[in-house]
Amino acid sequence: MDLLVVGLSHHTAPLALRESIALTPEELPVLLDGLVSDGGLAEACVLSTCNRTEIYGRLCAGGESGGVARVFARLRPQFPDSLQRHGFVLSGDDAVGHLFRVVAGLDSMVVGEHQISGQVSRAYGLACSAGTAGPLLHRAVPRALQVGRRVRSETSLSRGTASVAGAAVELTGRVFRDLSTCRVVAVGAGETVTTALRALRGKATGPLTVLNRTVAKAQALADEFGGDAGHLEHIPERVAAADILLAATDAPEPLVRAADVAPLLRRRKERPLLVLDLGVPRDVDPALREERGVYIYDLDDLQQIAERGRASRLDSVPQAQAIIAAAVTEFRRRRAGLETQPAIRALLDELLEFRREAIDGDKKLAHDEHAREAVERVTGRMVDRLLRRLAPRMKDGTIAPGDLLTVFGVEPPSGGGED
Repeated sequence: MDLLVVGLSHHTAPLALRESIALTPEELPVLLDGLVSDGGLAEACVLSTCNRTEIYGRLCAGGESGGVARVFARLRPQFPDSLQRHGFVLSGDDAVGHLFRVVAGLDSMVVGEHQISGQVSRAYGLACSAGTAGPLLHRAVPRALQVGRRVRSETSLSRGTASVAGAAVELTGRVFRDLSTCRVVAVGAGETVTTALRALRGKATGPLTVLNRTVAKAQALADEFGGDAGHLEHIPERVAAADILLAATDAPEPLVRAADVAPLLRRRKERPLLVLDLGVPRDVDPALREERGVYIYDLDDLQQIAERGRASRLDSVPQAQAIIAAAVTEFRRRRAGLETQPAIRALLDELLEFRREAIDGDKKLAHDEHAREAVERVTGRMVDRLLRRLAPRMKDGTIAPGDLLTVFGVEPPSGGGED
């Protein structure tokens, strides 16, 4: 019952390739369904961000990782070749260790960034909702989130600028000596733009405009940071009046087009425009780089800042790695114990399923990411503590395993094998 990881990331693939592979929110459920119905996976979770596209799962009996690439190719025909040239396939402890490092921020472009934890949690939540998360993912992902929290609390790995958005904001000082009067335009109203604005608004306190396809969402973000809101159709004139442009959406093509914006920018004469394009695919037409006074930084341009952030955190990396290594060993030990105790494994699977159904059934949690994470954390601890008390008694015969399973309505396992 080994974890499998198939994918590519900023460590292995250039931005242009990551852009072409990145999935839209509408495509994720389609891929999840295909992976478990035709891709050889018994369970699956897909993580698609600006820096990585990775499939986590468990193979069915007789399944092979090539099935994952084949199903993915229905959405992105270039994926099998891209995976062969720029991707990776991990299994067993290597896959578990990779998941733990990703959630802890050790594998991020900016080492220690914390956004990835929420992204993994949402990917897992989608897999649960789609019915593609199973016993292994129910154990591995919550444990990874727990390990990530421990790394952040016990080390200095997240100290200072710990997100791509925060690193991007550092660039503003290279263009503007005084940020207090800069006009800021944000295209998009998601987590990345929100994080960037939190870092930026302490310095750039001038006029702010948030543009988004859903104006109500733009208005909510604008209200938080003291600005106004508008629709994406206002991009040309708003960008032409801006000093700093932040852009991060999931649009498949650039929203800030050179043909629309360039003629207006030429009226600015020598007034600079700093563009922080944090989207994948990119939200700003690269042709705007040719315009005088326009400074565009995309995610690949942030690598230098990321490396500086990495250097400042090197002292914490060995401690974080030690925490993760110990967690991987403990995960393997506990999994091995479950494999030799079918009744205990069956009980854990049922408790995890109870937990998932309860969380997914609460409509309020579906719209509150932080509340869901808190509930997942608390209920995960409850399941763990309950099993720790019951397992020794099931092993020594104090409690008859069959009787306990009957109480919980669990079908007694016929053996210890997996599908």
